[in-house]
Amino acid sequence: MRGATRRSVAADQGAGFVGLTLIAVLTAALLLPGIIAARSFYNAGQTSEVEPALPPLSSVDGIALIGLFSVVLHLLYAVGLKVALMIPTPDFLAWVPLADPYAPMGARHADLNAALSVLLGLAGLCVLALPIGNLTGQLMMRLDDKTIFYGSMAEILAKTGSDQDFVVAYVLTKIEHDGRLVGYEGTVVSLLRNADRFPAKVILKDASIFYLTMSDEGPIRRETKGTIDWIALAADEWSNIAFKVFKVEDDPVELPAASTASDHQPSPAA
Repeated sequence: MRGATRRSVAADQGAGFVGLTLIAVLTAALLLPGIIAARSFYNAGQTSEVEPALPPLSSVDGIALIGLFSVVLHLLYAVGLKVALMIPTPDFLAWVPLADPYAPMGARHADLNAALSVLLGLAGLCVLALPIGNLTGQLMMRLDDKTIFYGSMAEILAKTGSDQDFVVAYVLTKIEHDGRLVGYEGTVVSLLRNADRFPAKVILKDASIFYLTMSDEGPIRRETKGTIDWIALAADEWSNIAFKVFKVEDDPVELPAASTASDHQPSPAA
């Protein structure tokens, strides 16, 4: 009798563990569209030089952003399902289950159709997340609120991305030679930032090397010959880094004055 009771308790505990596992998996799956939308949102601020920096999922900002996107997406999808149920299903689609990711919430038992319905619904939510996140990001960019994308460096990084703009970085490394610090100056090809949106890695093209000596009158810079085609530097390799955006402007070309008909009239004979 005691053995049967113990087996019953163990079975109940096992069923409870499986139930909690399924709930955790379903919760994570329902949050996936919010994560995709957040990624698409930050991609709206990506330029040819600057990579998007997403807040970590464990941070308050990351949880709030993903949670907000998830609620909006599920609300839109639930309204779409409500509308879809009012439309008669064509005969050639009768065998396809409804793309309903919320089917397990009201199902008494799982079957293949329910699983397919959940997977199709999750796929639909993920597809919907891409344009929703990107459109929201584009709207934020148009509202000139770029700090959410670039952080404290928004004033300079927001100017990048145009074919007529390029960013030059001045990297002062921790390498010291004969009392002089080694630095690099080059065009930024890629700038990676950490979760705090501070520079973490930079890739420079056509980088020149210079030496910096500190004196009583201030820093003295000495140039070296030659350039490096490509160089990648991480934050733990430099002591300081600075950026400057250059804009290429075409010089206006003054065209010759257009000739008029009177200019070509023959002069009267003397």
